[in-house]
Amino acid sequence: MSHGTSTTKSSSRHTKLATTACATIMALGTVVSVGVAPTPASAQFIDRALYDGGKARVNRSASLRSLTERVASASCRLEAGIDQATAQADLTSAREDFDAILVGLEKGDNALGMPGAETRPRTVAAIQATAELWQPIEVAANRMLDGSGSAADATMISQSYGDLFEQTVVLAADVSGQYSDPQELLQSDATVLNFAVRQRALAYRMTRVMCELATGTGDDGTVSELGDTLDLFERTLAALRDGFPDAGINPPPNDAVRNSLEQTLEIWETQRGIFSAAVSGQQPSSDDVIAAAALTGKLSVAMNNTITLYLIATPGQDGVYRVPLEAYARGELAKWIEDPALIEAIKVQNDRHTGLTEDEVIALDQQWRAEAGDGGGPLISELLAHPVSAWLRGQQTATAGFVTEVFVMDDKGLNVAQSVETSDYWQGDEAKWKETYQVGPDALHISEVEFDDSTGFYQSQASLAIKDPSSGEVIGAITFGINVQNLM
Repeated sequence: MSHGTSTTKSSSRHTKLATTACATIMALGTVVSVGVAPTPASAQFIDRALYDGGKARVNRSASLRSLTERVASASCRLEAGIDQATAQADLTSAREDFDAILVGLEKGDNALGMPGAETRPRTVAAIQATAELWQPIEVAANRMLDGSGSAADATMISQSYGDLFEQTVVLAADVSGQYSDPQELLQSDATVLNFAVRQRALAYRMTRVMCELATGTGDDGTVSELGDTLDLFERTLAALRDGFPDAGINPPPNDAVRNSLEQTLEIWETQRGIFSAAVSGQQPSSDDVIAAAALTGKLSVAMNNTITLYLIATPGQDGVYRVPLEAYARGELAKWIEDPALIEAIKVQNDRHTGLTEDEVIALDQQWRAEAGDGGGPLISELLAHPVSAWLRGQQTATAGFVTEVFVMDDKGLNVAQSVETSDYWQGDEAKWKETYQVGPDALHISEVEFDDSTGFYQSQASLAIKDPSSGEVIGAITFGINVQNLM
């Protein structure tokens, strides 16, 4: 992320992805005086009447295909004792995600970008039919995970997941057709999105088939299935990159999507050789299966990058990440700003900085930047050692990568505490402070999506105003860096 830096300050470090115009950020030294009461900024607004979560619904429903293959792959490896820790983690994650998506598709879930319950009877029926096929597989998976399972559970999953997969294909097609519209998701975009999401399913299928070949649980057609899967993955990847109108696949909407597909293709071309022996009829070893699972993980992450880029490069881009991010910020992150120690730290700093002039604020910011350039210094060390900074780091760690950074600002936009070192000390010239502290106690600002070179993920920032619970007065603000790929 920009780590507290405005677009002007950080354009050399990040690539802006959203296609809407960014608000111009005034350069340092040309902002309104810190000591003068500011003019309230405008709050952000998303027209929910125009946003039904179509993109998210298409993406999530299509993801059920990948999760079905992931469950089958993980259960095979878990039963065979092949890298059990990874297999167990995969099975747990797939089971939880499958449950959450099914509920979200039917009942609605803002945190998944799907506001409101499904109302179309045909789609509700397709969701429920999927749930019926999923239920016995989930029961078997749960037994395998809690240690009460047997080989019969793995066999049951192996024999039943095919029907579930076919049903998820039906559901995805139904949702795609229903939610295609010029306002949010063109039919051509939905087609490409379905193909892109399918790539993840094919990647998990590769590992599942390799496990079946290694354990002897496949059949006469398993080797052919592996070859067909590899060929389909490669041909579809090339079609996504170059466009294939006859199949309804338009060329990438921008260079960012195209480059992401190129990177995925490079991963594939340099490592697909791990399947060569198996395709020629040689039985894979456990190490071969582990290598296939590792490659599947890389391909899944790479395709997720592409899907994220595609979602934010086509119509309906704002809602697809802003709606779930707003739900997460207000439902979960807002709890952080109720911490008494955090509130007290802001009030103490506000009192200490009461008489600061604009020149003094700028001088502190320049000192911070100089220290950052030198690899550290007393001002940075003092803030990072603050007890609230330590607490923020613990809170961030507990999100398992969802939150990538967090910093708290006072009534002048100066940092009070932070989980990581930011590139500047003063945020008072930026939207994250202007559109929260200056707007009011319930204000929320969500930035556009940027690529973070340090993490390799696409991220956004969610900023909230912080109020004193005893007076209701706004005393500061807080900014969270969010891995938006976890939202989509």
